Amino acid sequence: MSLSLVQRASRFLSRRMHRRLLPLRAPVGVVSFTFDDAPMTACIAGAALLEKLGVRGTYYIAGGLTDRMEEGMACHSESVLRALLAAGHQLGAHSHSHVHVDRLSAAARRDEFSRSSGFLSRLGLDPGSLDFAYPFGGVNLGAKRDAGRSYRSSRATGGGTHVGFADLNALKTHRLYLSEPDGVPFADRLGVAASQKGWLVVNTHDVQESPGPVGCTPSGLSSAVRQALDSGCVVLPVGGALDYFSRF
Repeated sequence: MSLSLVQRASRFLSRRMHRRLLPLRAPVGVVSFTFDDAPMTACIAGAALLEKLGVRGTYYIAGGLTDRMEEGMACHSESVLRALLAAGHQLGAHSHSHVHVDRLSAAARRDEFSRSSGFLSRLGLDPGSLDFAYPFGGVNLGAKRDAGRSYRSSRATGGGTHVGFADLNALKTHRLYLSEPDGVPFADRLGVAASQKGWLVVNTHDVQESPGPVGCTPSGLSSAVRQALDSGCVVLPVGGALDYFSRF
């Protein structure tokens, strides 16, 4: 669905307003690997791959997708989410119903956030320290304002590497997608993070040999993680990266 002029203007203005800036002054760069929707393949194969390489990731959860199918793929179960937490991975919020929060009224958006926090709190997470990812990357002025009031950080989609500072209300990413490549090579954005001591947040969805258009293969994910480690950057979940940068 094409965006109206008002919607496009709201998205444009959101890049410049409702910002919360985190200075990036750490001695080395950081890379974070994130998975939207938490398809079962990302929770099983993706997590096992990260753990084999000694790192952990962030999984953004829409509670309404639990035990359901999304884009023809099995999503996570509560038991799998608990296993991710036990293994040291991070769970974040992704709305409850996996909807475009930028297209909701303020009241409906608050309800989505509340239901999402309630679901994650039942897994033992503190609702006051959750990190969030906008479903479908949908950010506008209202969504960014409300997410900034509700979450420690809110991640968008695309945009590249953070250098100097990061806007905690609209974190940028590199899209690690097989069928819809980002347009800028991962190695280039990783090089910026390493040389300028920045922060590169990577996002994908499913992890399987024949992934969907916004997923990746196990070998593609493994290669990206190995490159990140070889670059001298540290690899941390989003929450761990926020804690790390806050120390300096």
